[in-house]
Amino acid sequence: MLQLPGMRIAIQGVAASFHDTAARQWFGDDIETVPGESFSEVFARLARHEADAAVVAMENSLYGSIHQVYDLLETYRYPIIGEIHLPINQQLITKHDTGLITKIYSHPVALAQCEQYLDVNYPEAERIEYHDTAAAVEFIKQQSQTGLAAIASREAAKLHGMPIRAENIEDNKANFTRFLVIQPGGTAPTDANRTSLVLTTDHTPGALAKILTTFADYGINLSKLQSRPITGEPWKYRFYLVLDVAGSRLHQALSEIRPLTRSLTILGEYRHNI
Repeated sequence: MLQLPGMRIAIQGVAASFHDTAARQWFGDDIETVPGESFSEVFARLARHEADAAVVAMENSLYGSIHQVYDLLETYRYPIIGEIHLPINQQLITKHDTGLITKIYSHPVALAQCEQYLDVNYPEAERIEYHDTAAAVEFIKQQSQTGLAAIASREAAKLHGMPIRAENIEDNKANFTRFLVIQPGGTAPTDANRTSLVLTTDHTPGALAKILTTFADYGINLSKLQSRPITGEPWKYRFYLVLDVAGSRLHQALSEIRPLTRSLTILGEYRHNI
């Protein structure tokens, strides 16, 4: 993908959020991030041409998959052109270095990632869900009330000039989030090494097993398999697959499995960066 100075990148969150960090890791610092409170808003901004590309979280190593993003990818069909793995370190941020903490604000995923720490150290503090980690820091900064804290990144604390009460409070240090880079009209980079696709089988016995066996026969590693219900068809599912392959070998395998599917859509061939 051609990365031009001043590109507009839609993200869920605001400046200094983890989405913002991921976007700058991929595109560099010479970008304009276009904030959105929800993933739906991120995709809508692309549809309204308010952004040139987007970065969206797809999966957290502790929290699991973000199912809404799967559905939005299939609805909008904007190609995936890149993938980023970002380590997630959560900081407890306050307006003052000392004092009783009575309320802790953050995104629900961040609160869940720090649940054990909070249970031990702040069992009486009220945990309040907020739409974004960095926005939670901005919110408590603006309040006159004492005893407020937020969980967010080190960058968010620095941006808002707020002290970090406790560092790296996530319960599991092996905490990573997988972000996808999507771009309307985007094409596969020449160094693509991973593919995401969605398919539905013909619901004959063993159809999915035959598909997976075909990939194995071609020496293609299946990195992820995720099922999602098909709207309007109870107890029937579509499958999202992430394959560690792109290019000709992928398409040879797909030509063999298509007769076993009712539908098959490539969501993107892209570069997987660890």
